[in-house]
Amino acid sequence: MGLRMFSRLAVCAGLMLVLSACATTVDISARFPARYAETSDIRRIAVAGFDGYGGREFQSALQAELFSATFDGRPYFTVVATGGPSNPRDAAPYGRSVGAQGVILGMVGTDFNTSSYQGSESRCVRWEGDKCKEYKSFPIPCWRRNVDLVVTPSLVNVANGRVVYSTQKRASRNTSWCGNQSPSTGDLAMVTDAQRDILGDIRRDIAPYNTTLSATLKTKGVGLSEPLKAQFTAAAKAASSGDMATACQAWTSINAAQPGNLDTVYDLGVCAESAGDYGKALTLYRQAQRLSPAQDNAINESIARAQSLSDARAALARGQKK
Repeated sequence: MGLRMFSRLAVCAGLMLVLSACATTVDISARFPARYAETSDIRRIAVAGFDGYGGREFQSALQAELFSATFDGRPYFTVVATGGPSNPRDAAPYGRSVGAQGVILGMVGTDFNTSSYQGSESRCVRWEGDKCKEYKSFPIPCWRRNVDLVVTPSLVNVANGRVVYSTQKRASRNTSWCGNQSPSTGDLAMVTDAQRDILGDIRRDIAPYNTTLSATLKTKGVGLSEPLKAQFTAAAKAASSGDMATACQAWTSINAAQPGNLDTVYDLGVCAESAGDYGKALTLYRQAQRLSPAQDNAINESIARAQSLSDARAALARGQKK
């Protein structure tokens, strides 16, 4: 599948954007397999019981998360049933009864804790007319409310009764207030927000997903002749405006005219990666690494990213052959 690619000019801390001072990055739409390979055969899924305080609410939220899960723009799971046992030993018979390939169930633990601490507030202690001339800090009582959400999901393969996925997920939220104030966030809102982190993590564990990665371009053309450097700058400007086709064509011509320039070779690696040619990208990135006189974080990150994308493609291909 081709990768959609966009370019954006990173914002430079409130200063006027200048190409030479800001990082130009390319956003790449990437595809990754489920983090747990043994879950790849499960498409028809039942969301069974989750024991513990807040278990029923989490079960309902997980059902919605899996129902809405997509991969390459298409629904991934068919949620065939909800409710049912919370013990993995009972999952396979239940799954067969509802026509599921997998049953997900587990435990939920929700812990609330409130602690106090001393805060302070500034008060006016001397006025002249309607203007305060002197402020002083006074201690006031404050409170902090924490919620810790711990979820232990397990996914059972109905065909063989094996638990193919089991882990523990944890997320926390807190709010604080002082004096006569009220908490800005209630318990339910904090639990719901913590759930969101855990739900997304479970979804990526058990199903393939699409995401966006970012590659930083080199924009200076260091070491090029002046005429070629001007062409390089124009290519970088084209990339910053989203026209990577023009930029990559220009970098190809520049590399033909003056081979082996670090910035050009590296940016051609980004072009190859954006086009989905990860093997070529890795070759170019490693060439740039050899040309670099010192450790270069952008090059190292690009090698790791392209290798990750290559490995992900291979894993997805293996999954399709099953």
